Amino acid sequence: MRLTKYDPNVRTANLFDWMDDFFGGSWPAARNTAEGSWAPRTDVMEKENEYEVSIDLPGLEKKDIKITVHDGLLEVTGERNLEKKEDSQGYKRIERAYGSFRRSFRLPKEVRANEIESTYEKGVLGIRIPKAEEALPKEIEVKVK
Repeated sequence: MRLTKYDPNVRTANLFDWMDDFFGGSWPAARNTAEGSWAPRTDVMEKENEYEVSIDLPGLEKKDIKITVHDGLLEVTGERNLEKKEDSQGYKRIERAYGSFRRSFRLPKEVRANEIESTYEKGVLGIRIPKAEEALPKEIEVKVK
């Protein structure tokens, strides 16, 4: 009889593999491969005058990130390279994701794409997308007759 150590992560990974196959997509929360593609965590918020996108990209430098806008699609791409680890350092598991990534967002028609700005601070990429004048809320005066 052979003894096997119980690892709850194996069952969870198998569940996400099954769900990934079933839906034909990628589950970035569960897919955290050591090398290959990955999807950074992203928040999108709508404000009165703009949209804000925040993307977690810890460990990347400005030169590793590329932002493009084309035909109403905002695309953020980049790559985080795996540092070569010496076997003598004792690594048994690497859970941080490495490799290339690509996140795409369909922009609403009412944005000023030529005025999009981005910042990168403390591992978070911020993208500010201003709304066009026609998308901003307007107050209509009530006239008394």
